[in-house]
Amino acid sequence: MSGTVELDRTGTHLVIRFPYREDLVAMVKELPGRRWDRQQKVWRVPAEHVQDVYDACSRHLFEFAAEIPSLLAGTLEVPAQAPATPRQGTLLPAEPGEGGRPGEAAPGGAAGAPAALSISELNERVKRCIGDAFPQSFWIVGEVVDFDKSTNREHRFFQLVEKMPRAQRAKAVVQVAMFARTVQTLLPALAKSDPPLTLRDGLEIRALVRADFYPATGRFQVIVNDIDPSFTLGKLALTKEQILRELAEQGLAERNRMLGVPVPAVRVGVLTSPDADGWNDFLRHLEESGVGFDVTLVPVKVQGTDLKPTMLRGLRWFAEHADSFDVLCVLRGGGSRSDLAWFDDRDVALAVARHPLKVVVGIGHQRDQSVLDAIAQSEKTPTAVAEFLVRGVEAARDDVRERSERLAELVADRLAREEERLRELGRAVARAGRDRLADARQQLGLAGRGLQAATQLRLSRERDELRHVTTRLVHLSRSQCERASAALQAAETRRRLLDPVRVLQRGFAIVRGPDGRIAPDTTKVSKDQRLRLQFRDGAADVRVDAVETEPS
Repeated sequence: MSGTVELDRTGTHLVIRFPYREDLVAMVKELPGRRWDRQQKVWRVPAEHVQDVYDACSRHLFEFAAEIPSLLAGTLEVPAQAPATPRQGTLLPAEPGEGGRPGEAAPGGAAGAPAALSISELNERVKRCIGDAFPQSFWIVGEVVDFDKSTNREHRFFQLVEKMPRAQRAKAVVQVAMFARTVQTLLPALAKSDPPLTLRDGLEIRALVRADFYPATGRFQVIVNDIDPSFTLGKLALTKEQILRELAEQGLAERNRMLGVPVPAVRVGVLTSPDADGWNDFLRHLEESGVGFDVTLVPVKVQGTDLKPTMLRGLRWFAEHADSFDVLCVLRGGGSRSDLAWFDDRDVALAVARHPLKVVVGIGHQRDQSVLDAIAQSEKTPTAVAEFLVRGVEAARDDVRERSERLAELVADRLAREEERLRELGRAVARAGRDRLADARQQLGLAGRGLQAATQLRLSRERDELRHVTTRLVHLSRSQCERASAALQAAETRRRLLDPVRVLQRGFAIVRGPDGRIAPDTTKVSKDQRLRLQFRDGAADVRVDAVETEPS
């Protein structure tokens, strides 16, 4: 909300309030007759330009006071200014016979004491003051509270409340009485109006009342003589328009409406009251169709203050189980415009606009139009919703049947064409096979003769090559054997020369350590170590006295 628009006490000017914003200041400066009130820090525009003010401020989501829709509709009468009342602390003049002259001692009081009034005298004077201040009936605006508690009573007693701007708490409250004669004539007249209106809690009304003070209890109240239905209906329409404008600005006005309906939609979720006639009509119509619909009902309230919380819970449940359903239906039977206005709720509208399932709405009658009708698939009545679902299934069935028949025709035509084509191909293949077989036989004969000649030539070449290779192989084998024999003889000679026995026979000896291994150099020998010397004709055990190593 950007600001507020109200009607001042004189009823001649509209008062526009908002926190400073350059774009809003520029907008107000375009209004005819606008004037800046420096003392009150507000903008004032003559009331005759209410249409211009509404058109400009509604685009910026201003909040409008209850009187503005009546001004727009031309139903608001500017009340005459009430006569001045005594200032606080002023003693009202005594009436003859009620407490004597001013300054006269009250009966039973001390001399010189100020005059005193009995409670009944005080209340009677207050009643006359109120009667003098409000000699005629006048119009007041307020929100109805506690009206539903007096249902089925002969007289209706409730309250009218003025709420603080941008707050839910009451700024002022007045007690209201509607006596039996008015109840018997006014309420049926409202119900028969076009569109019908049912008085209930939460409605903002414009009522023609007369001020009343009951001296016995000191109760001040106003007595209702008439109600302006156009004001309440205009207020409801304004609320609906504000919700739709907000949805449009968020890009949600068409979101759910543009969702497609699965074909066929047979898994149906329903939000309605199980006791409502609309639910029974809806279910009976589906059953009579013979279609196997799978219907799941989540009970909700379709009127009153419980509608919003139960509807939001139901929408949330179906959103969490969206994969199990094809479509979601919101149903309610007929009713007055004020009864159906419970569906014009911002939070409910947002939940429907964002819902993953296609929502089909059947609320009220053909002439009724709620916010949900504007943002979802609207079928007006519960029976119309059932007919919509049945039509969808029947259309899908007819479409499948038509497609099946068309497919059968196309398949039959195609099979006939393909059968003739296969016969023609068979004949062509047979002719081509015979021609190809004759050519193949002829080519095979030629190839056989050529292959035989080529084979004989190849065999002759291979025989010559084999003889040549055999000769080379014999020569190479003989040469290899001669080289191997010479190498063997040289190896035998080296073996004989290196045989340890022959070395010993030439006067050498073999030195072995205590472990019997040959000691090839002095690094393997140490002082006092016992060694074994092997000679050509025997062996001797010796002990090392010293080890001398020659430098390398």
